[in-house]
Amino acid sequence: MQRLKEIQTSLRKLSNNVTQLQENISDLQAALPAVANFVSEVERDVKKWQFKTQPRLNRIQIILDVLKIDSDEQKK
Repeated sequence: MQRLKEIQTSLRKLSNNVTQLQENISDLQAALPAVANFVSEVERDVKKWQFKTQPRLNRIQIILDVLKIDSDEQKK
């Protein structure tokens, strides 16, 4: 009889856990569109930042190349 009560208790806990899991899955699915929207906004901002900084990075690289050439010439 005691074993039967333990099994019943375990089944109730399992049922409660499954119910909680279903609720959490529903919450996650409800939050998914907002997360996807946030990710796309971040990706857009990163692309915008890269677009704006790329010309500066190119100029910096040119300057570094010129300085390296000058440095190499001075060593000779």
